[in-house]
Amino acid sequence: MLRHFAQGNEEVVEDLLKKLPGLTVDSDGTIKVGNQEIEKVMVDYDDFFEKGYKVLTKNMPVSPIEKVELLQHYSNNKHLKGVENSDKVALNLVLKNDAKRQWFGNIKLGYGVVSENRYEVRSNLMNFGKKNKYYFLTNLNNIGEDATGDVNNLIYSYSSDEHIGDNERNHTILGLDSYVPNIKAKRTNFNNAELLSLNGIFTLSKKVKLKSLVFLNKDEHQFFKNSYQSFFANNILFENTELFQLNKDRLIGFGKLDLTYDIAKNKTLAITSKFNKTNEKDRSDLLFNDALLNERLQSNNQLLDNKIIFTNKLSGNKVLLLSGRAIQEKTPQEYGLNQFVYQDLFSQNATNVSQLSENKMQFYGVEGHLLDRKKKGDLFELKIGNQYRTDQLNTTFQLKNDVVVLEEPLGYQNQTHYATNDLYALGKYNYKFKKWALSTQVEAHQLFNSLSLFEEKSTQNPFFINPKVGFEWTLNKKNKIFSSYALNRTNATLLNVYNGYIHTGFRSFSRATGSFNQLDASSALFNYTYGSWGDKFFANTFLLYSKNHDFLVPILLLRKTIHNRIKLLLRIEK
Repeated sequence: MLRHFAQGNEEVVEDLLKKLPGLTVDSDGTIKVGNQEIEKVMVDYDDFFEKGYKVLTKNMPVSPIEKVELLQHYSNNKHLKGVENSDKVALNLVLKNDAKRQWFGNIKLGYGVVSENRYEVRSNLMNFGKKNKYYFLTNLNNIGEDATGDVNNLIYSYSSDEHIGDNERNHTILGLDSYVPNIKAKRTNFNNAELLSLNGIFTLSKKVKLKSLVFLNKDEHQFFKNSYQSFFANNILFENTELFQLNKDRLIGFGKLDLTYDIAKNKTLAITSKFNKTNEKDRSDLLFNDALLNERLQSNNQLLDNKIIFTNKLSGNKVLLLSGRAIQEKTPQEYGLNQFVYQDLFSQNATNVSQLSENKMQFYGVEGHLLDRKKKGDLFELKIGNQYRTDQLNTTFQLKNDVVVLEEPLGYQNQTHYATNDLYALGKYNYKFKKWALSTQVEAHQLFNSLSLFEEKSTQNPFFINPKVGFEWTLNKKNKIFSSYALNRTNATLLNVYNGYIHTGFRSFSRATGSFNQLDASSALFNYTYGSWGDKFFANTFLLYSKNHDFLVPILLLRKTIHNRIKLLLRIEK
């Protein structure tokens, strides 16, 4: 029972989970059982946020919770329970009886009397009925409290089931960040956060359930660093004074709908639709001795993601899943630098520079997945699918005199269109014999790549196979050994194939290869575990060997004070 572990000073769910044995909560709110992150946090077996569970655990009060259940060998799809090999874990918050089927909530107000204009406002309004569930929350503070965790876990929510398209995201070219000291995050988080989340789960009928989520988050982050350095060598003395300030403003609007329709006892149709709109404005001011350097970056993101999964449990131990997905994402950016520090590169008498980038991605995929659990416990899996992705990257680098564009240098512009069609098949067989288990996997890919750089077009149609083998030996209830070996070839991404230089910071440019690449890697894993997470003593040891047989490191650095010129380091090792 929770009363054995709670100390009475817990305010939100995260505070309570930190007290429970076997659970660890990282500084960013990630919850782990042993060394494994949990899959989700549910309320009476209903899930609001999936991998974005930190929004719940960082805000929901502990008062209505009766107990916390840990669900081992958890399956996100109810038809896969007992069929798939699942090592996933999830948490379920069981509510007290007097907290069900009625509206309740709380509000917390705080204002700094001694500190200047420091405040916190937190409120929760909930109704967890048998038919419908509602959870509304707000959080406003400028005291450094993180109310959301990494919101990308909500926007790009995924599970270890590896649904088609889960890893498909657009690529961001530029970002303004700074080193943060390794101390408590709240002490370095100068924020002004405003969060509103409206969530509902509606049981429309015995067969139909609808989940809706609306998430609005506005935040302002400030960071500053002042440093002084004195150098003395060979009777030469010089000093550097650096004053740095970074401001990051972000506004996120996110909406999600989940519809689940139980067509029959053994058939389910699940449809998910997500929309995200993010606007970011970053401002960096660096005063180095007497020189002032200002960077300005405006980034936008627009995401539309639709997914459909049909599950048919053909028999007690055989399941067929049919999936389809369509994703569209845009990430345009505008960058400006108030100084011109590239006199050794360009002859123009410019005073500042700017860069405009337009990056678009579209993804479409279909997949069939068959799981067949044999009578002896063996599991056979077969996947067949096709994924098509197209990327378009246009960048424009400009030399300016105030607002007048003087030149768009040749070789510093990009018009790249990259498309890849992946026709693939995966076969996997897990063989069990008493205390032994052997897993074999073969994955075949036929790629159809096309690349357009300005007016130059090229195509490529490679075929490759990725094998993997694993071995597990359960010596007894306490000791378990697992090892695996895999060969993996991956296709080039957009950031590997563009051919014009891109401005990636006031001291650097970068350029890719301008050609197709498939990179080979291999890995070997040895894992030994003693006991389990609930034991008084639990040990988990692993050795990992990974080798990149082919890799590319294209880097362009401006080192004016050392070599007074641009150097390009392009290393290809085999």
